[in-house]
Amino acid sequence: MSNLTPTTIKVVSVALAISLAYWLKKRSKRIDDTEEYDALQPAEFNIGSRGTAATARPLTYLNSFFKCLQDPYDPHENREGYIALCIAENKIVTDLLAERLMQHGTATTAFSDSQVYGYGSFLGLPVAREAIAYFLTKRFLCPQDASITPEQALEHISPTHVAIGAGGAALINYLFYILGEKGDCCLIPAPYYAAFESDMRGIAGCVPYALEMANPNKGPTTSDLDLAFIAARSKGMRVKFILLTNPNNPLGVIYKPQVISDVITWARKRKLHTIMDEIYALSVHEKPYNSFQSVIRVISNKLGDDVHHIWALSKDFGASGFRVGTLYTQNENLLAALANLNIFSGVSHPMQMITAELLTDDIFVDNFLDAARERLRHSYTICVKKLEEMVLPYVHAEAGLYVYVNFSALLPTKDFSGEAELHELFTNYARVVLTPGESQRDNRPGHFRICYAWVAPEVLGVAMERLSRLVAKIRKMDWSDLNGASLESILQV
Repeated sequence: MSNLTPTTIKVVSVALAISLAYWLKKRSKRIDDTEEYDALQPAEFNIGSRGTAATARPLTYLNSFFKCLQDPYDPHENREGYIALCIAENKIVTDLLAERLMQHGTATTAFSDSQVYGYGSFLGLPVAREAIAYFLTKRFLCPQDASITPEQALEHISPTHVAIGAGGAALINYLFYILGEKGDCCLIPAPYYAAFESDMRGIAGCVPYALEMANPNKGPTTSDLDLAFIAARSKGMRVKFILLTNPNNPLGVIYKPQVISDVITWARKRKLHTIMDEIYALSVHEKPYNSFQSVIRVISNKLGDDVHHIWALSKDFGASGFRVGTLYTQNENLLAALANLNIFSGVSHPMQMITAELLTDDIFVDNFLDAARERLRHSYTICVKKLEEMVLPYVHAEAGLYVYVNFSALLPTKDFSGEAELHELFTNYARVVLTPGESQRDNRPGHFRICYAWVAPEVLGVAMERLSRLVAKIRKMDWSDLNGASLESILQV
């Protein structure tokens, strides 16, 4: 700087001052623009509109369920805690499955093979797809053939037609995403599993339409289907799918083979895809246990491009946390698309290896399913005996983890506001959480699902006694007199 003249220094200083002023003006403008932009944004600016939509809870009764997690009943430590009978999980068989999976060899199988450490087909490892194809043949297609070998089984169901995904929900989502377009409509016999709506809406953008039936316990007739199809189209909906759960959730009934056959015939005439969710197929607890027939067997394994079969470990094996679902489809284009998309919902290779070992262990599976049925029947009996004491109508269940009960005679008003009030009494005073019928799109206020396998039989007995005491109070008293003081004794079980 000592070589610079005063004039040069002055010129440089002026230039710097101008540059600084210009920068400050631009920065101020950017701040103003940012503030103006921020003012236009919603409070959820940190996520997009799709993210904002995804924050909505898929099940309306989740807040009540969370109370059960935060303040759970314990026979020794918390006798006035909450009891959840609203989640269809089979927790009464966990010990049986855990004992089998904690065998030393199972861990060795899961981690000793080098293929589990690298990429593979996102439809699943070959050994896992073969195991599932064998399992589906033995348990769903040919359950009467106890001697069928793995080699024979794979002649019936090709492993190339099997895919593995992170639970049934993920695979159902992919079916809607790949086979349909945004806004396509799916007919679902009502009442139905509440989360189906988020399964199809969340990513695929498809919409449900409740299919009302003359007799829900027997399943949809062609007349029921015609009426729903016409009604949906009259509202501008593009009907592309029909989704059936068999055994049914929440009713616990098993559709007759002719009902399944008629639905598929009807759907094929209208070029609709049929999605068969058979996630409770092996949870038949009423003898004879062979009353259920899979769609794979009903239509002689001729799924074609339009019938798609879903199953998972979640219900029959009480392992929803494993996130292992299976898809059996003969639609090659669907599988090609899924092979690319399933990178987002693949099942870890060690878990696939464990699944393969589990599903091909015939002796264990036979013994496990026998024990599971006995335990389910025991809990179901505890539940329905108490319902009969309360003189409450219920749907006679043959399968599943729940019983569907008609509490409508107890409602303060014969509408869904009255159902909500009754649900609030169950939750706040009996501290028992059930699944309300409105969330399952039942058009008859006052129906609730009781999931009896989420708790031990002893805890179930406490929950049912609490409900019995509350029902007795409701019948004796005016609704305006039902409060904390008058209902205090309900928890003293």
